Amino acid sequence: MINEANLRAVRRFLLGSGANEGAKLPTERAIAQALGVSRGVVRSALSVLETEGHIVRKVGSGTYLAIKGESGSTADRPLLDANPRQIIEARFAFEPHIAGIAAMNCSKQDMDRLAECAEAYHHAGDFNAFEIADENFHAAIAAATHNPVVISAYQTFTAAHATSEWGSLRLRFLTAERRAASRLEHDRILGAIRSRDSDAAVAASQQHLKNIVSALLRPQGMHRP
Repeated sequence: MINEANLRAVRRFLLGSGANEGAKLPTERAIAQALGVSRGVVRSALSVLETEGHIVRKVGSGTYLAIKGESGSTADRPLLDANPRQIIEARFAFEPHIAGIAAMNCSKQDMDRLAECAEAYHHAGDFNAFEIADENFHAAIAAATHNPVVISAYQTFTAAHATSEWGSLRLRFLTAERRAASRLEHDRILGAIRSRDSDAAVAASQQHLKNIVSALLRPQGMHRP
């Protein structure tokens, strides 16, 4: 998993270059050489920047700065007034199909990134580390679709999640037992994507979200109105 220092370095190099929107960016090799890091580090950083909406990667063409009017970052989008339950419902409606598309479209680089995220998920030792690893894993699935419409939809989920009032809800329902179960559920999603089994990826993601909803609706979590 890429560390924050390397991510910031790549972000500054690409987004602080003064290049115009839509401009083609240097190759992974060139960025790695310029920053003195490995291509794996650059690749992971590009996946993050793509999910954030800052860049667009086109297979067989290259990497480009996003045109904000077309695919801009979540910071340029109007904030949604959604509560946690509504966000989970929206995720349940769309996210399994994102995993299915990723299984069909992902590259070896995407699989490597997903494996990094899954590894970090297994080694997360506290709540904050778990949250970061969880977000990175699902963001990597969206990026692996290589579909700008899907990535844009996922950015809407993450923006709504960031602005919604969760309070202590996640701390209450993300128990040690739930975190352990989530690790196994993520592994099943990753296994299906690796096998390029779209149906299995959808089913594994659906089950993962069903379990999250079940945990949220328990008495210690969020009650139905």
